[in-house]
Amino acid sequence: MKRTLLCVLVIALTSCKKLVDIAPPKTQLVSTNVFNDNRTANSAAISMFYLTASESYNIALNLGAASDELQSYNQSLNDFYNNTLTPTSNLSSLWAESYNIIYQANSIIDRLNTINGIDIKVKNQLIGEAKFIRAFYHFYLTRMFGDIPLALTSDYLITNSLKRSPSSTVMAQIISDLIDARSLLNSNYVGADGVSISTEKLRPNKATTVAFLAKVYLYTGDWVNAEIQSSSIIDGNQYSLSPLTGSTNVFSRNSSEAIWQTSLGSTSPYNTLEGQNFILTTTPSLCAISKQLLNSFESGDARKTSWTGNVTVGPDIFYFPFKYKISNSSSGISEYTMVLRLAEQYLIRAEARAQQNNFSGSQSDLNKIRNRAGLPNTNAGNKSDLLISIAHERQVELFTEWGDRWLFCGKSLCIGCSN
Repeated sequence: MKRTLLCVLVIALTSCKKLVDIAPPKTQLVSTNVFNDNRTANSAAISMFYLTASESYNIALNLGAASDELQSYNQSLNDFYNNTLTPTSNLSSLWAESYNIIYQANSIIDRLNTINGIDIKVKNQLIGEAKFIRAFYHFYLTRMFGDIPLALTSDYLITNSLKRSPSSTVMAQIISDLIDARSLLNSNYVGADGVSISTEKLRPNKATTVAFLAKVYLYTGDWVNAEIQSSSIIDGNQYSLSPLTGSTNVFSRNSSEAIWQTSLGSTSPYNTLEGQNFILTTTPSLCAISKQLLNSFESGDARKTSWTGNVTVGPDIFYFPFKYKISNSSSGISEYTMVLRLAEQYLIRAEARAQQNNFSGSQSDLNKIRNRAGLPNTNAGNKSDLLISIAHERQVELFTEWGDRWLFCGKSLCIGCSN
């Protein structure tokens, strides 16, 4: 059995009842001048999304090693892989960086609530984005660490002395922030000016908050609201399941399945950090797909051939995550980092329906995902079997995406997965 309890570390990390010692980010957000006009205010918000593209990989890597998705080939991952985390383990990418992004979100909210001169449409969009990001990172922090400091201000004198809040309190604030964001954000995706309609899905819109609300409600056991929110996305016809392969696929830039994607920016030498770090060309120096995950695919599952790759080195074959096909940006940017996508909404609704004894509805949603992968309809017909089947589909559909395997297993705080 392999089980990781990151929650024990939060006790050590915050034993002095203070937020970990994180210096105020050395960015222009500390300066009041950043909010002089629409352009600079938008730039402050966009910087949060660039950071999210990096955090996607950090969370996927560390929680993939902590669960049963990835095998470690590097000392830096061994504490996660071997379940030997201590207060001296490298947790900065999961803890400190998340709070730094929350700090930036709070800075935007605090400043925009006290400053004039920003167009009201831009102001609403930016506050909505900041509240969404604040909710987003508090969600991942509380799912990984249990009770955490709830940071709702950019006043460092306050946040530096925050005590841990019960996870139920944090979750209630997350839901409140998401509901506020839903009311503030544009229904369309917007461009760099915060107003014009964009075909890029790089800034959260109203549907983004709805999709994330569905996820939060699922994890809190609110099956009714999880179904309502996911149905809003699925039945809204704004998104559709993408082909697994081809020039336009699930993980392509602006794919039809993407509800929210992030980018490293046009100056980055990589399309995504996942593509740059997961793709193998020789013996792995960091990680590879575990045998547990590799053996979890059913015969004929197209996801195994489409989303895993392999390299042969002497007598050994190493498999790696191959959802992202591009390792650099030498030929331009054709892939963005996926954060929220339609397939997960089907799995959320499938579980919410199964929990409410709507077995035919649950089967229908589950079969949408299975059929796309070339698999027959599910044989699961009762609640227990359906929940097992949904967990399996999550394993082979959402591997190395935002630590879903580690976070989902059991859906109780701080519980990892077995292998």
